Amino acid sequence: MAGETPPGSTPETPHEPGAARTHEHGTATSRERSTAPAEAGAGEAALLARMLPHLTLGPEVEVGPGDDAAVVSLPSPRLVATTDTLVEGFDFLPHTTTARWIGRKAAVQNLADVAAMGARPLALVSAISAPASTAPAVFEELTIGLTARAEAEGASLVGGDLGRADRLTVTVTALGSLPLEQAPVRRSGARAGDVLAIGSPRLGRSAAGLALVLSGRVLLRTPRGGRPTIVLGGIQEPSAAELVQWHDAPEPDLSLGWGAGRAAHAMMDLSDGLVRDGGRLARASGLTADLDPTALEADVAPLTALAAELDADPWDWVLHGGEEHAMLAAFAPDAVPQGFRPVGRFRPCGPEGPTVLLGGRAISGAGFDHFA
Repeated sequence: MAGETPPGSTPETPHEPGAARTHEHGTATSRERSTAPAEAGAGEAALLARMLPHLTLGPEVEVGPGDDAAVVSLPSPRLVATTDTLVEGFDFLPHTTTARWIGRKAAVQNLADVAAMGARPLALVSAISAPASTAPAVFEELTIGLTARAEAEGASLVGGDLGRADRLTVTVTALGSLPLEQAPVRRSGARAGDVLAIGSPRLGRSAAGLALVLSGRVLLRTPRGGRPTIVLGGIQEPSAAELVQWHDAPEPDLSLGWGAGRAAHAMMDLSDGLVRDGGRLARASGLTADLDPTALEADVAPLTALAAELDADPWDWVLHGGEEHAMLAAFAPDAVPQGFRPVGRFRPCGPEGPTVLLGGRAISGAGFDHFA
């Protein structure tokens, strides 16, 4: 969750201006279903006994969990590495998500960074810290989410660490490989005249889901062995539950990074909002990024009704909403590949220096910043 929310500042039950709506999401398969009662206070060995059976190691893994470190064979000598952390109360609220979705999100945000360099993901390692009272099922479900999302991109969860903390924290390091002949796709290669394109059919979904979470109208119920149910208090928009789930566990097409994205002049994943991240590409390349309001109207329109219910501006969600993790890239005007769509253009800087504009005009507001 891209908004900083101190623990306890969000109500534990939905706001009740009207009848609550419920939405079930996903079905636990026999492989994914928790295999033991959720008893707090289990030792580390018992936790690992629940977690490790869910790992499926790819052929590139020579040594997996059980030794002091994993050993992974690299398809090329060029290693790409990144790390990121999710912290309870600041990046997610437990009553509005599931441990499995937290695991998937932790994997996605790291895999996206590898993909944005044009690299293919190989392996993840995770460090999970939690209070001693945390149910063992939480550790197991986190592992299921991490593993499933890694496997979807051809990577393996190869090990990590368990520790105690005053709140749940999930830190993931992702490793990828870049072919010898492939230059890394950096933020600094955009050229004047390039098209700014996004590898996603819609923007603003995660921000809209976050707005619902912070409104206090969302509660998630997960019966043991059952499907999570999103309970919405007084929200009429039919897509609201899907937006909450997209925020909790976004599903961008990361293969665009090491696929069509390798032809990009510059690229990064959309973590902190179109304006902030577009500005990072612009500054690194010494250019101005001018966003196309007509192109973005298609993103704003589906969010308008919900924004009215929450007394919000859907343009803020589209322009400044983060945690989409889709590929944001600069391409030559005649070379925008399938899977990407134009949302703006790069042009030489004016007197103000590198910046981001919307239809040639300045934009108010900014994206997410952990320390702002």
